Amino acid sequence: METFVEQVVSGVMTGSVYGVVALSLVMVFQSTRMFNFGQGEIATFTTFIAWSLMLTLPYGIGFVLAFVVAFAMGVILERGVIRLVYDKPPMTGIIVGLGLFIAFNSLSASIYGAEPHQFPQPFVGGPIDLAGVTISQHSAYLFGVAMLLAAVLYIVFQYTPFGLAMRATAFDRSAAELMGVPTGRMLMLGWGLATGVGAVAGMLVAPVIILTPNMMFFVLVFAFAAAVLGGLDSAPGAVVGGLIVGVTQNLVGVYIDDIVEALHLGFGIQEPNQYRDIVAMGLIVVVLAVRPRGLFGRPLVQRV
Repeated sequence: METFVEQVVSGVMTGSVYGVVALSLVMVFQSTRMFNFGQGEIATFTTFIAWSLMLTLPYGIGFVLAFVVAFAMGVILERGVIRLVYDKPPMTGIIVGLGLFIAFNSLSASIYGAEPHQFPQPFVGGPIDLAGVTISQHSAYLFGVAMLLAAVLYIVFQYTPFGLAMRATAFDRSAAELMGVPTGRMLMLGWGLATGVGAVAGMLVAPVIILTPNMMFFVLVFAFAAAVLGGLDSAPGAVVGGLIVGVTQNLVGVYIDDIVEALHLGFGIQEPNQYRDIVAMGLIVVVLAVRPRGLFGRPLVQRV
């Protein structure tokens, strides 16, 4: 039982990062109906910038400045690139997203090199004992910042005029324009905010998985699974989906042998942890087959 609780807690910590990245994907998808496949690579590049800043500046200042840089980067990309493909076929947006992926991955590798870098941690000290479960200080910090960010974004989008304007733009851009909403500005700010959120996730996870140009690849894959699981039109669903993916991965990695034995499949698992990565893809397939709009997605209603 102790092992089970430890794996659940650890999965929640990891899943909170998936949830934050999934949240940034959902924010872009809601407003533009396109996936930013370059989200992870942009976050990695911004994390490298944060690493450079933290060589001479305190962690907190470097963290905030990196978020500002990421926000500005998202604004510039929306104004200079993304805005040109809004009315184009969906495949155009996919190609642009893949182009951003390749461009920022190459940019990180060419400037900072392929060798791993150690990203600083805000806390140095022993682990924390939480009701008999031992967790590292960074894991607790990671979870706290991720949940705080998700809560702040939820409050902003649900209870402020800015959030109302963003949701109106995402729901029906033409109707929002007729109501006087500056949809162009909302889209620009939405991309900037989504890019900043992705950068925060990159800075949170970098001390755990080591900073390299390919650091965010699998994080983005699992975040995409979380977004599909929770629902691509539900911000809270993205966070919940991230937690589910993180916990499920951990439990499968530990109990896969027991599952195989219980099903009498007759073969052994040599590398249990490799099956953790398959879980995310399995969840996507199951959710798309059973509930295509995700656990928290709203059904599409059209007037005939």
